[in-house]
Amino acid sequence: MRRLGVALVIAGPYPAARGSQVLVRQLAEGIRARGHTVHLVSYGPRASERPGPRLGRLVPGLALTARLWRTVRRDAVDVIHAHNYEAALAGLVVARLTGRPLVYHGHNALADELPTYFRGRLARRMARACGHFLDASVPRRADFCIAVSEELGDILRRRGVPGAGLACIPPAGSPHELGATPGPRPASGLVCYAGNLDGYQNLDFLVLSFARVRAAVPGARLVLVTHTDARRAAARLRARGLGEGVEVVAVRSYDDVRARLAAADVAVCPRAERSGFPMKLLNYMAAGKAIVASVGSAKGLHDGVTGRVVPDADGAAFAAAIVELLQDGPTRERLGAAARRAVENPRAWHAVLDRIEAIYEQVAVRAQPTLVPLACAE
Repeated sequence: MRRLGVALVIAGPYPAARGSQVLVRQLAEGIRARGHTVHLVSYGPRASERPGPRLGRLVPGLALTARLWRTVRRDAVDVIHAHNYEAALAGLVVARLTGRPLVYHGHNALADELPTYFRGRLARRMARACGHFLDASVPRRADFCIAVSEELGDILRRRGVPGAGLACIPPAGSPHELGATPGPRPASGLVCYAGNLDGYQNLDFLVLSFARVRAAVPGARLVLVTHTDARRAAARLRARGLGEGVEVVAVRSYDDVRARLAAADVAVCPRAERSGFPMKLLNYMAAGKAIVASVGSAKGLHDGVTGRVVPDADGAAFAAAIVELLQDGPTRERLGAAARRAVENPRAWHAVLDRIEAIYEQVAVRAQPTLVPLACAE
């Protein structure tokens, strides 16, 4: 495998303790470790603005495009690897101007995500239509697409991405970030959610479900651990009512997230959106936590083996699974230990890097008449 120059592009603050940024950071470190040169192009280390579509995002988007163009012109960049849509749009412009190939790394489908930023029925319908349009327009113009889940891969194929130009590569935990194997801890009654507070995370559902948990286990507590630039989202959640025993905690570093997780008995993922891959699940598993997840987002979890998986939008089932784990220490320990073992295999991480390297090599020589198909993972 020849050594390549790669521009990794993400439309957001970097570094940051958010799922997409964590994935990009891990990929950057893994690709560099294999001898390639990596140039990270992002908004920079500043607080991000509130999430969701709005005209104000055009300015940083244009700045990102200009920054990427300067990077490609100045440095020896062979491949542009863009994560999510705004970065993909910047990548498409620069790829066309410079002749560099573009790899689009899809983290979710916009038709699923965009409506969650609106509350009105008409606005949500229009957002979904816009998402469908972008899902059908942007990815298929890249030289190659990577989807983080089989569900997203199916969506992209239906939207016109050819099978020979698509690979489904779920994220895997980096072995360098696992840390020591967690030992047994006394029960605390603490339930932890760690992640952003955007609408697609389904946190209203979590808060309502937790009221049922408190009715069964009065001493239970729920902490929503998020990044420091989520103040507006936190204020909206508080305005709608967090309920007894629920708090939002903003942390500044990934180590702070780990510390909060270490103190919890149960970690939760209420998200029902199916096309993405919640990076928080890998964090929960590395922490050796018993996990309760809605089936839509329970990527890599097996009910009763590495976690508890419950139907989407079933608040009673979600709460019952949490209560069961809070009250059953042996089951909690068994599921947490199995989850940890599931992410300890370094072969999964190296397999991710192997496949991405193969894609880079394929698009870097795209002038060849035939591309070698890279099928979706089983």
